[in-house]
Amino acid sequence: MSLVSYSSSSESENEENVDNTTSCNNSVIKNLKCKYLPQASALLGESKVSIEIIDDPSLHEGRLRSFKHERGNWATYIFVPINADMLEDLQESCLAQIHQLAEFKACAELHISLSKTVILQYHLIDAFVECLKHAVQNCQGFPVVLNQLMVYTNAERSRTFLATKIEDLYTMKMMELLNRVNQVMIDFKLDTFYKEPSFHISFLWCLGDQVNLIESHLPQLINNSKDYLSFQIKIQNIKCKSGCKEFIFKLKN
Repeated sequence: MSLVSYSSSSESENEENVDNTTSCNNSVIKNLKCKYLPQASALLGESKVSIEIIDDPSLHEGRLRSFKHERGNWATYIFVPINADMLEDLQESCLAQIHQLAEFKACAELHISLSKTVILQYHLIDAFVECLKHAVQNCQGFPVVLNQLMVYTNAERSRTFLATKIEDLYTMKMMELLNRVNQVMIDFKLDTFYKEPSFHISFLWCLGDQVNLIESHLPQLINNSKDYLSFQIKIQNIKCKSGCKEFIFKLKN
């Protein structure tokens, strides 16, 4: 079983459970935006002399940008960071079985996504982070169990991922957290997460759309990796990356 290409998904409709403590209201956002005004260079516009950024896939293992680089726009996303050591055995077991099928590589930073990658203007980063902090400040950490192997692709179908998925029993708890993140996206007029999210940790990837190929070997992968397939983790931190900036929000114990 697989879930491929989230590209047709739309905004989350499950927002009615988000209370007043989970979002920055208009007055808060207005005050924050006034506090973090853009610098003079942003107000005066781009310099006539600019350096064109050329995307070279060979510099980052063949991966392609989802959007064109533009000065002042920072790629931003929110996720739950995961300790890579917890999946090391599963990662090695699966890689040993599928390395001849495609050129799979270990994912560098393991995580559970809570947002799409969105574009945030530089002068709004601090305001955005402040609202995100406000949205999740009362959230309690909680455990989840992962026990399924799944195959995914990105929206462009330019990369394929082997992942372990959170058991459906814990979807409601993850949705409560996601709804708070989605509300911040709405407040800043950014794209929210997928309408029907599949919370997972991608741990291997390869170039191209290899879903059918990997799916045909999935039963054997599951059988040979069953000793490493089921494990528990605790959701206790949320991380936001915006360009080279990183922000961590600890959930309550």
